[in-house]
Amino acid sequence: MSATYPLRASALLNAFWVPLAFQEAALLAIAVPARLLKLAPASYTSALATIASLCAVVSMIAPPIAGTISDHLRRRRGGTRKTIIVAGAILDIVCLVFASRATTTVAFGALIVGSILGVMTAIAAYQALLPDTVPRAAWGEVSGMRGAATLIGTVVGLGIAAVMSPPVTLVATAIFVGLGTATVYAIRPGTHHEEEEHAKVRDWHDFIVAFIARLCVGFGLSLLMTFALYFFRDVIHTANPQAGTGLVAGCSILGAIASTVSLGKLSDRVDRKLVVAFCGVPMALAAFGFALVPSMHFIYVFALLFGFGYGGVFSSAWALAIDSVPQLRDVARDLGIWGLASNIPAVIAPVIGGWILVRFGGTVVGYQILFFGAAFAFALGSVVVLAIRGTATGGTLYGRTAERQA
Repeated sequence: MSATYPLRASALLNAFWVPLAFQEAALLAIAVPARLLKLAPASYTSALATIASLCAVVSMIAPPIAGTISDHLRRRRGGTRKTIIVAGAILDIVCLVFASRATTTVAFGALIVGSILGVMTAIAAYQALLPDTVPRAAWGEVSGMRGAATLIGTVVGLGIAAVMSPPVTLVATAIFVGLGTATVYAIRPGTHHEEEEHAKVRDWHDFIVAFIARLCVGFGLSLLMTFALYFFRDVIHTANPQAGTGLVAGCSILGAIASTVSLGKLSDRVDRKLVVAFCGVPMALAAFGFALVPSMHFIYVFALLFGFGYGGVFSSAWALAIDSVPQLRDVARDLGIWGLASNIPAVIAPVIGGWILVRFGGTVVGYQILFFGAAFAFALGSVVVLAIRGTATGGTLYGRTAERQA
């Protein structure tokens, strides 16, 4: 049975995820698409696809670089990761404030991309604090707390974005990020080291498999979420697409609440890859449901089902990624590389999805193709993750490399 990590320390370590999740939920899912309806009324779909893809490109480039610098500061100069976290947060805040006042699509898009550069820089260093400070036996448990913090931020972000104007949402996001940055200073410096042990028992096979599995899930998520607001506008024909998107996303959050902490703890006790593989099943079933029965009478049920799987994937898959990092001395860099598995699909999927929707004129058929593609991607990710050789259970890692060296 895994060791229990102090609740207060776990909550503090994960507090900054609240505003980070707030920003992710409020901006690209609701505020940015809604603002583009005003700034680019004749080409909002293509404008959103372009901005989303540019944001994803930045998200691919920034984390490995920022992570490498963060590792270097911590390892070579006796510095801390907090320097990178704060620098990224400041850039994010400045861009968000100016974006709230932008009056052209180009200026608005450039500032949103700049905010993503800042937030991804901060995340690259921030996410490495977990393996710095937490024993491996509690990685799943603390990752579950990360999931809970993310859900809180997502709920608040969706709620504000659903009822407030996009400019107000942007300013509120900047305020939340500023408050969250202050909590980082209260985290004690990392003292937990397992570098030599981790370097001996792991190779790159599991990291590559985890990367590919995440690539599949990330592609499905991008297809499903990027154009959600337009789905409610073009297919469901809701009077307020912002509110409709927020309500359905809220149902997904309820499903995730039921799974993120419990499945995170479970992944400390059983083979983590099995938990991750299982969680992809309800996500795939929900995506099929969205495609086959695009009706508000059933969509909330599908959203709950999707959220249950997503909550488990969010916590357990992240702990699995840390398990798969070859050497913890480079954990921020390698987690930044692992993050590419989410960001690469975010470059490709909006372009593909935007082309499909334009090709089918925003009809139900176009959205069905998107959702069927998402379902297939989730199912494929569940199959791929089973190819991981090592296991992580009870804080102990076993794999073929370890067996060779035993």
